[in-house]
Amino acid sequence: MTVRLELRDRVARLTLDRPAKRNALTGEMWATLHRHLDALDGTRDLVAVVLRGAGGSFSAGADLGELRSAEPDHVGGIQELAEATVLRMRDLPLPTLAEIDGPCLGAGCSLALACDVRICSPRSRFGIPALRHGIVYEPVHVQRLVQVVGPGPAGLLLYGGEIWAAQEAVVHGLVDRCTEATEAAIERILAGLRGASAAAVGATAAALRAAAATAAG
Repeated sequence: MTVRLELRDRVARLTLDRPAKRNALTGEMWATLHRHLDALDGTRDLVAVVLRGAGGSFSAGADLGELRSAEPDHVGGIQELAEATVLRMRDLPLPTLAEIDGPCLGAGCSLALACDVRICSPRSRFGIPALRHGIVYEPVHVQRLVQVVGPGPAGLLLYGGEIWAAQEAVVHGLVDRCTEATEAAIERILAGLRGASAAAVGATAAALRAAAATAAG
């Protein structure tokens, strides 16, 4: 299983688990992640979802080998599934936290951006080298990127293919905090959420996202 789901103490932990390929995302991984997210939407009394990667990488992005070797129709299907999964993550009615270590690139960056809060280690680095690989970064992902960092910094990533170190990502607002103790930082947030009712947590998540959408508009 290349995407693991663990439910413990009112928290769902989703782990991208393909460390030999730096958690590059295959079509199978997108499908599995989407199924897990669908299941979580109907799970009672959860207060948060934590997304992370195994083996010192968050995700190096899409599996380019799969995309280059597949038939065009199959590639289109994978891209549609990836977009649907990112949107499913974004619209999940629970607080979503990205725990980032190592590379967070391309489609991996899109997944991180779908989360409400992003915390990274100093070893993290961020980029969206889509044009370099002949890939069009989908408009819905561009919209979210611009919402988070603004059009200028988004252009640095998309046009310039820049790779940001952790602290530069913090400066631009791509991540919310950089710390060696990412797990401890996530646990502090979870401690506050576990002390609240699921209804209160869900209402707060909805309000936060509505405010963010209004501010972006």
